[in-house]
Amino acid sequence: MSVQRMLGVVLLQLLLGVAQAECTRDILVPFSDVGVDLRLVDGKRGGISVDYLDEVSRRTGCRFVYIDVPRARAWWMLAHAQADVVPGAIQADWRDESGVFYDQFVMEGVSLLSLRSAPLKLDSSKSILASGLRFAFVRGHDYGPLTAGLVHVLEARGQLALVKDPGTMLRMLQAGRVDGAIVMASIVTTEAEQLGLNEGLSGQGINDLEWGTTGIYLSKISLPAADRELLERTFRELNEEGFYVRGYQQLQAGMPVWVGAGFRYGREPR
Repeated sequence: MSVQRMLGVVLLQLLLGVAQAECTRDILVPFSDVGVDLRLVDGKRGGISVDYLDEVSRRTGCRFVYIDVPRARAWWMLAHAQADVVPGAIQADWRDESGVFYDQFVMEGVSLLSLRSAPLKLDSSKSILASGLRFAFVRGHDYGPLTAGLVHVLEARGQLALVKDPGTMLRMLQAGRVDGAIVMASIVTTEAEQLGLNEGLSGQGINDLEWGTTGIYLSKISLPAADRELLERTFRELNEEGFYVRGYQQLQAGMPVWVGAGFRYGREPR
């Protein structure tokens, strides 16, 4: 066989491989504004997770279709096989029942946000509970059992407002309806900018609460096996390359100072 013919065969095999790699249907992704991960600005979707899924599309040919829902609804959709992928996620046992979590090697601590004009220097669950103040937390966010325990006690005492999204939480804080917001601070950066609060917030890390690991969930039940295997392979490949870590590191320098709990990285990008 001539060299030209051999090259032609190899090229044909590569092209067939690309064609065969495409998913059998559109991949459904619930979309909620969660700061640097997923954000909607002037009607345009963006964020590190959108960039990540764009790269998955480029490598696989799979097409991701976004559905606008509150964050709590996203988890209901995953549990009921109405969503295929949930990005910008923190791992939790109950979520693991419906999806497989792929670690993207970025960790963030839980913060207490307050107005810069009336900053709260409460750095533990004990000091928050002893303060007698009123706080806000976004329904559907789950950072782990320690944060869940604090939220439960505050709610039982009537000191907690559970809200549908980060924007509502910041507007309540801005209006003085709550004294502080318990959140991973990077989640509210988009809303803070839109509300003119970039210079108006103060952040305090809550030292005895979790450092949450950010990743992406892939449904165990909603997808055909071939699609699930293709996405799993590509997620692992991108995560090992540090694609997501690189995106966070590029943004971190420009984040407001009140994103105070900071970040830790599980590995450096290759």
